[in-house]
Amino acid sequence: MTALQINVAGLLKETAGAAREYPVNAPPGELAGLLEDARVVSPVRGQARIMRTQQSVFVRGRLQTTLAVECSRCLDETVLPVRFDVEAEYFPEVDINTGKGLPRPNDDLAFTINQSHEVDLREAVRQHLLLELPMSQVCREDCKGLCSRCGVDLNIGKCLCEPELLDDRLAPLKALLDGKAGAAG
Repeated sequence: MTALQINVAGLLKETAGAAREYPVNAPPGELAGLLEDARVVSPVRGQARIMRTQQSVFVRGRLQTTLAVECSRCLDETVLPVRFDVEAEYFPEVDINTGKGLPRPNDDLAFTINQSHEVDLREAVRQHLLLELPMSQVCREDCKGLCSRCGVDLNIGKCLCEPELLDDRLAPLKALLDGKAGAAG
């Protein structure tokens, strides 16, 4: 069992509406390898409230962690603190009182409570972390990125590439853009 697996056997024996609070404190290793474009670098912490419904348990929690992501300009690793809400419904695989198997939910993507009566929050947390990842993350606002021709990190120094010659057909556009930049400044 891991810190993101919670035994809900006692809660399953109660009536609909019963709820319990669970602290969440999962080390980064519990989510290792689950995210392609990021790495969890600090514990996933917070609170989860699990409430019994007629046919399932509903999990709602507020969690936070820190992710290491790649800067979209210079490709250096940068850290990103994230806070997110988790909401997920889990359906039991077996009846808590009889031990008999229960029919699977109609939704193929529904989360289930395993035969040991444990809710595994890892997949729900992974999905919510994916939603929190920015489309483009930079290490700092003034990051100059990499030279598009030679790949030199322009934050460290200048590259030796020759300046690109402007295509004469783009000269009117450059003049227009230079005029706007001058007017804004």
